[in-house]
Parts: sequence; structure tokens; C-alpha cells
Amino acid sequence: MEEKILKELQRTNELLEKSLKQYKDPNELLTIEQVHKEFGIGLNTVRKIFNDPKLPVQRYTTPFKVTRQAMINYLNENHDYLSERS
Repeated sequence: MEEKILKELQRTNELLEKSLKQYKDPNELLTIEQVHKEFGIGLNTVRKIFNDPKLPVQRYTTPFKVTRQAMINYLNENHDYLSERS
């Protein structure tokens, strides 16, 4: 009986660890490189996005940073003009 309880506790702990790893702080500041890796967007495109005045980028830091939530909100909007070649 104790062994069964221990196995169940271990399984619960493993599930908790997995769920904590999936949680990402929406206020975490991300660099261009981090956005590139996390969202799977090309580096040049991320640089274009960071230059868009509609994205609230912290320009007083080096490198520039943006919150995860601001990036998610930005990506949920339509920005067709970013794909235009200049």
C-alpha cells in the first residue's frame, strides 16, 4: 500500500514539474534572440518587428527588450506591411 502511495506522489510531482516548466512569465523581458528562439521567427523579421513603433520595445536597454505579453499581443494583430519589401 505504501509503495502505491509513493508511486502516486512521484507521478504527481512529475506532473507539477512539467506544468511549472510550461509556465512562462508574461512580464519577462525578451531580447531579439530570445524572441527568435521562443516564437520560431526569423532573426531579420524579429529585427523588423522590434523597429515597428507599434511594439513597446525598451530602447534604453542594450540589447533592446520587450515583454513576452507585449510580443504575444503584437503577434495576434495583423501587420501585413511588415512583409512588404523596402
